[in-house]
Amino acid sequence: MNFLTKTLNSLTGNSIPYTLKDKIVDPVGGNGVVDQNSIWTIYNGSNPKTDNSPVSIFEFNLTDARNLQSGYDSLARNAFKKLKLIRFPGVISTVEFIENDNYLYIITEPIVPLLTYLTQINQDITQDVRLYGLYNIAQSLKFINQSCTSLHGNVNLLNSVYVNQQGDWKLFGFEVLTNLQSDPDQPIYRLSSRLPGFNYFLPSDVADSGVEAIRSFPTKFDSYKFGIFLYHILSTKDFNSFDPTYNEGINESSVIGKFRNSFKKLINPKLGLRITVEKFLELEESNFEQNKLITFNKQLEELKFQDDQQKFEFFKYELGTLFSDQSEDYFFPPGILDYKLLPELINQYNTISRNKSTTPNEPSIIQQRQESQSILLNFILKFGVKLPQDQFNKLIKPIIFESFGLADRSIRLALLNHLPNFEQFLTESEVQSRIFVNLINGFQDTNFMIRETTLKSITIIIDKVSVKQVNQELLKVLAKSQMDPKPSIRVNTLILIIKISTKIYKTSKNSVIITALSKSLRDSFTPCKMTALSGFESLIGEFSLDEICSKILGQLAISLMDKKSTKVRNEARRIFKLYLDSVETHSNSLPDIEENENDEEAEFFRKFASTVPPSTNVASTVDKPNGVTNSVDGSNDTVSFSSFGWGVVNRLVANTEVGGQLNNDFNLSTPDLTRVVTPTEHITKPSVQMDSWIDGGDDEFEDDGWGAVDEVEDDPVPVVKNTLKTLSLSESVTNRKPAIKSNTIRTATTTSTRKTSSLKLGSQSKKPAAPIKLNLQVEEDENGWGDDW
Repeated sequence: MNFLTKTLNSLTGNSIPYTLKDKIVDPVGGNGVVDQNSIWTIYNGSNPKTDNSPVSIFEFNLTDARNLQSGYDSLARNAFKKLKLIRFPGVISTVEFIENDNYLYIITEPIVPLLTYLTQINQDITQDVRLYGLYNIAQSLKFINQSCTSLHGNVNLLNSVYVNQQGDWKLFGFEVLTNLQSDPDQPIYRLSSRLPGFNYFLPSDVADSGVEAIRSFPTKFDSYKFGIFLYHILSTKDFNSFDPTYNEGINESSVIGKFRNSFKKLINPKLGLRITVEKFLELEESNFEQNKLITFNKQLEELKFQDDQQKFEFFKYELGTLFSDQSEDYFFPPGILDYKLLPELINQYNTISRNKSTTPNEPSIIQQRQESQSILLNFILKFGVKLPQDQFNKLIKPIIFESFGLADRSIRLALLNHLPNFEQFLTESEVQSRIFVNLINGFQDTNFMIRETTLKSITIIIDKVSVKQVNQELLKVLAKSQMDPKPSIRVNTLILIIKISTKIYKTSKNSVIITALSKSLRDSFTPCKMTALSGFESLIGEFSLDEICSKILGQLAISLMDKKSTKVRNEARRIFKLYLDSVETHSNSLPDIEENENDEEAEFFRKFASTVPPSTNVASTVDKPNGVTNSVDGSNDTVSFSSFGWGVVNRLVANTEVGGQLNNDFNLSTPDLTRVVTPTEHITKPSVQMDSWIDGGDDEFEDDGWGAVDEVEDDPVPVVKNTLKTLSLSESVTNRKPAIKSNTIRTATTTSTRKTSSLKLGSQSKKPAAPIKLNLQVEEDENGWGDDW
């Protein structure tokens, strides 16, 4: 049922297989001069059958009372019929014709009325653009007059000329078009009186005698109408105020000089002296050939029939000369580059890319292919950025993504140079997945231009790069780039690091920035130092006071002594003062108090020496200086550590036998200097008593597991004596016991190694070839760790 409803709607004119959008011409509700002089309602539309490509839709309502009363239906049917019969590049291109009982539809290429177009680019339209349009209309009229033996009869600025997307002026307005040989209806004579705007600017013979006067020389009526059209185009300065009814006379001096004589001949009131459009083109051929747009359009038309080599030569040599002028966009009308040149460039680029595998891999051919691609890509990007977003996505993006993966330097350079222009068309996901990875490969290029341009390009897309890519990929290459041989690259690297500081992980942000800025402060290039100082100034709020004091002030201080630049020293002094002021400001805000300097020392003794052996009276072993008090509880005297000064604490360490954990830790920290060390021996006893070193056994060394031992020297006493002297020094610190008697020492010398040599670790192995011989010379220390320490 729905299918039948849709079919009936299509047949009755309520629906067509095209999407109608906004109206660009409304003869019923519109107030403009174009609306008032048109019989067609014109819509912007799209064609669902071709991926919603844009179209224009001319609609005429056959049942509307206004159209029927005015006789517009006959005009519409004549235009509908004649447009089907005429095909010419200068005539509006049609897609489809739809006719039913209620409506006539003409589906055409996207167009706008000429007057609307000129109004939109009013201040930018140049004489070259005007002449280019006039040339196109003159060629179309010549074709209609000569090849089709027909009379157009309706050339004007209001309702017969339209402009397509390519910037070409296209002829329509076929409401009274008449075939002079085979048209039985002869619309020019029967219907012209119904056509809006027909009576504006008529030649004197027609104005006096009526339309029948046209019969004497019909094509000269078209040449007169074209002359008036030429006058309006060349003389009007402001198309926003154009009045088609104004007919106070023609000021010939307003027409540019080189066309003035031909213009006079086109509008000559004497029919015999009036020239045709064909003759006009012959007279002005040389002037039209000098027009860049006309020449350019001819070359593009011819390009379709040329081979690849001829196309390459055109793009390389001829096309480049057209864009060498700084004002290149001035003489090209909107659309001619985007919709006429660009598709040809894209087609040629894709052809070269597809033929890579089939062309020979000779060096000369490869070089030519790469050169062609880079030239074409440069123009594609130049003109592609002027396309709408949907067209850019469809036509240009695939080429960009493919080109970034190519290894050719010229192609890479073209992409980077145009990146500022097309970056706006790229999404974040496209930058991260299709652009960034290939882009940063440029940092590894041996050509400095590629490296530098890559660096500048990163700053353009950095807002679309993910935080993960910045930290895991970009920072690595920037660290190397900061040591680049080219000074400007080092400067730009630092600028980029400062710019991306907000994307660096917080845990490493300040460390990375300080390292980078500090490295640049030691750079030999003065602008690099100045950039680093500027970075320190702009990021001062990012650093903590600890970082300022421990890491930054010292680096800035180096620049205070810069030997190469006074400018650096002055700037460093200013930045240094900024940081120092921030530290002093915080310091001044701290409370004005003084900590008891003995608290930490007393806390240490409370923790490690809080238990003193009961038999020891601390008061009896410490001489109390002035200001030291003891608090007594019962029969035991307890030292009050909180009242100790530095001198008293020192005496306590020197004169008191300390018990508890402190004594154990102290003894463990003192090495056993009297034993014979073996490679696998580990002493686990917390303290060493002299009695353990004395044994009444024989004087021979026992086997310790390393094998036989060589004979010991006859007199080992000096060695042992010196060793025991060292022991006596260590014991004087902890126990303050009386010195050991000499005869005890000599007894110990004969058996000093017996106990330790009995330790056996691991498997049996050979002993060293020679024993370890100690020959220590210890000078007598009268004071040792005395009270004066």
